[in-house]
Amino acid sequence: MRGNFVCGELTCTGCGACIDACPFHALEMAEVGPCGEPAPNVDFAKCRECGRCHAVCPAYTPIELRTPLKTYASWSSEPSDVTFSSSGGLATALARSVIADGGIVFGTASIGGEARCITVEQEGGLESLRGSKYVYSNSAGAYRSVKKLLAEGRKVLFVSAPCQIAALRAIAGDSSEGLISVDLICHGAPPIAFLREHLNSKVEGAWDAFSFRGENDFRMCAYRDGELVFDEPCFEDEYFSAFITGVIHRDACYECPYACNQRAGDITLGDFWGLDMSTLGAMPPGKVSVVLCNTQKGADVLAKLPSSVYLEEREFSEADNEEQTNLHEPSARTGDRQRFIKAYEQVGFDSAVHKTWAWRRFRLRVLKHKVMGLVGR
Repeated sequence: MRGNFVCGELTCTGCGACIDACPFHALEMAEVGPCGEPAPNVDFAKCRECGRCHAVCPAYTPIELRTPLKTYASWSSEPSDVTFSSSGGLATALARSVIADGGIVFGTASIGGEARCITVEQEGGLESLRGSKYVYSNSAGAYRSVKKLLAEGRKVLFVSAPCQIAALRAIAGDSSEGLISVDLICHGAPPIAFLREHLNSKVEGAWDAFSFRGENDFRMCAYRDGELVFDEPCFEDEYFSAFITGVIHRDACYECPYACNQRAGDITLGDFWGLDMSTLGAMPPGKVSVVLCNTQKGADVLAKLPSSVYLEEREFSEADNEEQTNLHEPSARTGDRQRFIKAYEQVGFDSAVHKTWAWRRFRLRVLKHKVMGLVGR
């Protein structure tokens, strides 16, 4: 082991597999380094060097990735899915179907000022899982729970980033028919420390939850006890601009082995960027998801979706395009990244973002839209 990292600072994704696998409870997730990157903290007083953490670590023992069998353009026509989902609402539709079949869903929710993997067993609880979180999600403990549920004969749907799906498969194995894994096309996962500092500077008083979606639009929102206490357009927000331009990901994200054509889950979901909408056989009510079916198990699950879900088969090459870069390569570590990190240690998050070219381009775009709006009146 190297310090706090089981697999090395530049390869650790913070997936948490090592924490769940340790029989001596010698590991816990901690924020380390100047950027507060989540990493397993080793208690050497408890560690017996059994090697179990290395055995399940996807960086040490990579899982076998899967070649997509079919590609779909898809969306849910349920009104709430159209309004509040980040993309076409497929994650919610899949979760609803699994719960109706007596299963349990694992997904990411904003709780207690962080993104955390939680379980949902009732359809009413799916609201907390809606929308992309655009930040690192702590899944430690979830894999152990999944393994226990599978042993009890329960059906489980697990929706997360590819690195965490790899961790899930390392812990729970691939033999269970009851496990359905869904990986998301991931742009990167910034440490929660960045978002925490950003919202603390914006919100008067405490906040305990966040989201990046308003009604039919991207918004940077913060909540206190369910009440909205901060709300601004994402494209005017420092955190969102730094995320979307790849400035603030954790180091491992820039070398991500899962940002490729081969996938970790039974199903892959994402935005269908670059799709020629005029070629679709039906008109979507909102955004369109790309759905990659990677296993026969995934195909069986998709076949059970209700008629409110539209699935149209497309060519994989339509999904793997210049706009959907994370289907063939990780987000790039740009000069802005180095500029941000250097400034962050001196002036803090928002001021460091202001020193990047990405922020300046965002501000120019916002100004252009405002001017065009005035001209059009």
